[in-house]
Amino acid sequence: MAERAWEKDIIVEKLLEESTLTLKQLKALLLYSDNMEQRIVKNGYVEFDGKKVPKGAFFRILSQAKKNVRRSVITLIMMAYLGLMDSNQFSAIMQITGIMMQIKEQDEGLTDSLLEKLKATIDIRKREK
Repeated sequence: MAERAWEKDIIVEKLLEESTLTLKQLKALLLYSDNMEQRIVKNGYVEFDGKKVPKGAFFRILSQAKKNVRRSVITLIMMAYLGLMDSNQFSAIMQITGIMMQIKEQDEGLTDSLLEKLKATIDIRKREK
């Protein structure tokens, strides 16, 4: 995605509201990902979110972000292992993600509809009485 264009992306905004990541953590992951081949630390600081941030603070935020992502993935694996999510739900998540990527520039109403379907898809199956 173009640099910082994601900040105006309604899909990112809506997903972030439901995410385990904070906005700073997302920004740290994106900065790190976009600069994998370059040094981002200069004189003990990282240019982050328009400010010079001590490298320790930046890497702490990045570490927290990675930990949250890892825990989310492990949670999904555990849910599948325990039978609380099935392969159809994972498949639906991937399909919805693909559709969302295709409509980045389209109607906000359609985006909201897809996000609601995504939430419904990943809800834990309701217990049958």
